[in-house]
Amino acid sequence: MAGSNSFDVVSEVNMMEASNAVQQAMKEIRQRFDFKGSVSDINLEGD
Repeated sequence: MAGSNSFDVVSEVNMMEASNAVQQAMKEIRQRFDFKGSVSDINLEGD
């Protein structure tokens, strides 16, 4: 009877929190010794 069951997943993204997470990750990359001199970038695209 697994074929007769279904569910929907709905997610909402808090764009302010996502932006803060990206900024924090970039700050971490810039400060880490093992990433020094690397060309690293994180971009957040979307509405």
